[in-house]
Amino acid sequence: MKTAGTPSRSICASLLASAISCLALALASDPALAQGKAPKGPVEATVGSGAGGSPDVIIRNVLKIMNDEKIVTVPVAVQNRPGGSGAVAYNHVLGKAGDENLLFVINQPMFTTPIMQGTPSVIDQVVPIAVFIQSELVFLVQPNAPYKTMKEFIEAAKAAPGRIRISGAQAGGTDNIATALIEKAGGVKLAYVPFDSGSAALAAFLGGNVEGTFGTLEEGLAVFQSGKARPLAILSEKRRTEAAYKDIPTIKEQGYDVVFGQEWGVALPPKTDPEIAKWWEDKFRKVIATKAWQDGLAEKFQRSDFIGMDRVKEHNTKTQDLYRTIMTDLGLAKK
Repeated sequence: MKTAGTPSRSICASLLASAISCLALALASDPALAQGKAPKGPVEATVGSGAGGSPDVIIRNVLKIMNDEKIVTVPVAVQNRPGGSGAVAYNHVLGKAGDENLLFVINQPMFTTPIMQGTPSVIDQVVPIAVFIQSELVFLVQPNAPYKTMKEFIEAAKAAPGRIRISGAQAGGTDNIATALIEKAGGVKLAYVPFDSGSAALAAFLGGNVEGTFGTLEEGLAVFQSGKARPLAILSEKRRTEAAYKDIPTIKEQGYDVVFGQEWGVALPPKTDPEIAKWWEDKFRKVIATKAWQDGLAEKFQRSDFIGMDRVKEHNTKTQDLYRTIMTDLGLAKK
């Protein structure tokens, strides 16, 4: 006999099924609950550039948003490991297999330095999380330079082979490849001067020690608007539409087919639990959805095309293959 007020077995089963269904829905709708495993911490975010370099600035901004928005409560500290065109940083990470408390910032030298040195791929060994930000480059020369267009710059370079110096971050990195692409497109020889970070390369330029340099659009804007540089071209497919850049032509529209930029991502050491990677992927997704991040993109003239764990390994492989092709063609790859 059923007691008044006591639900039947069928009702209980129905309520239990409903509760399980609701729980599953909640888990599915909350990636923080449904996906991944948090590192115990504290976490080191390894950066292969000096303080003030683009990878350093980017990851510090990410971590600030994570802290301000309470997206991550595990302590995370940036550790700069410049040197060896990224090799100091990536060798540190490769030597920490399985370390869940190590986050690795991926930028171009992590792809290009092994290609240039003929050593095993770094990207094929680490556990990728995401690529999450992209930026274009502006080519700057001294404000009193005799050349005001890329054509005039190329003519000056032809007249003085190997004497026009270009500063950049790390041999084999973005600036080195951009310089080599300009050399090839213009049929000239430049003198590339590498530094441990973009900030050091810019300091050398501002000190008048080199004739040209590259900057992200954010970096370049402050320099040329203050009269400390002359922008000759942007290395993008199309001219920018923002007021600050709309009058600066692309290299391509000036007759030299060079389109090149930067992107940054994050990874974990080899053999790290993929569940840790899933956890970090969720946190980076949350960061790029914040107003602070989106506002920063507009201010910095950047994009944030998020490539997560479902595609990032394939994307990184294609990027590596592209760099190998470019560097081989330019004579920068060691077989």
